[in-house]
Amino acid sequence: MRALALGCVLAIASPALAGPHKVLVLPLGGTADPATRAAFDASIGKLARRVDGTVMVGDTTFEETAAAVGCDPAAPACAETVRTALGVDELVYGTATTTDGQTTVTLRRSAPGTAPRETTTTAATPAAAEPQLAPLFAAPGAPDAKPLPPGVPTNHHQRNVGIAYVAGGGAALIIGLALWSHASSTQDEINAHPTQTAQDFQQLEDLESTTLTYAVLGDIMVLGGLALGGYGGWVLYQDHKARHVTLTPAIESGGVGLTLGGAW
Repeated sequence: MRALALGCVLAIASPALAGPHKVLVLPLGGTADPATRAAFDASIGKLARRVDGTVMVGDTTFEETAAAVGCDPAAPACAETVRTALGVDELVYGTATTTDGQTTVTLRRSAPGTAPRETTTTAATPAAAEPQLAPLFAAPGAPDAKPLPPGVPTNHHQRNVGIAYVAGGGAALIIGLALWSHASSTQDEINAHPTQTAQDFQQLEDLESTTLTYAVLGDIMVLGGLALGGYGGWVLYQDHKARHVTLTPAIESGGVGLTLGGAW
């Protein structure tokens, strides 16, 4: 138990790795139904995590965001206006339109000083579209983006810490319940133990001491397990929340602005 707690403390004390380059992925606009757009959004978010830096997911489309900052989404300069207003280094946005079971996705990636890069593909599923969308997330002039390690997202330290706490808390809880069970069975021995001789009383005293020890250790492990697991769940929630941002229109003296919520 002591070693487990020490390991978790050392893990949480380690600094989280976070790249300074900020990439914001906005959900797709367009006329495709919400479920289809959500599926393609998840696929695009996975591809975007190949880019070096901190990748965030927004909750408003490019068109909605452009309206909030007061620029025409069809204008070439609007992407730069939105990107600057949101204070990010790169902006990923696009549209999805479904016709006869096929979804056409037009995706753009905007960075400072250059016109937005664009790619368009038509596919029935997000998985089928990924090979055509992936090159958009490569560096300019590169043949493709760096591969994403299977199952390992960028900047996953905090998530792993949360998982370690939850796993450690679960293990401690199981051990505590086992100790309680052992204490209960020892109590049954105490209840059935003979009390006719001095030796019987000595054995009974030893059993009572052992039972108390198991019960106290069980209490400690159960309470510690619940605390570790609860904290691990909170860490995982914070990690999940940190990977999403919210865009809220705000009235300012010079007009309408945006409030960018979330954590980098």
